[in-house]
Amino acid sequence: MTGFFYFCTMKKTFKPGNMIYPLPVVMVSCGDSPENYNIITVAWTGTVCSDPPMCYVSVRKERHSHDIIMRTKEFVINLTTENLAKATDWCGVRSGRDYN
Repeated sequence: MTGFFYFCTMKKTFKPGNMIYPLPVVMVSCGDSPENYNIITVAWTGTVCSDPPMCYVSVRKERHSHDIIMRTKEFVINLTTENLAKATDWCGVRSGRDYN
């Protein structure tokens, strides 16, 4: 019990930041017509509330999908699989501004 007590009383200090690693990677699709459909790879996503059910994604303002989501107020969170690893990576390093 002495070892457990010592462990619980040791103070640890961490610098500010996200300490939940690895973050889940999802593909977020958005758009309201074929001309502006887009998909972006996002690692900042999660549950806001279970009643009512709400989730979130965090997308930087400079990203192409940000404007689409803010305008339509809609998005779909698509869970990835091992088979989608290359597509997930590709969508994470390419922009819908430049690729269809």
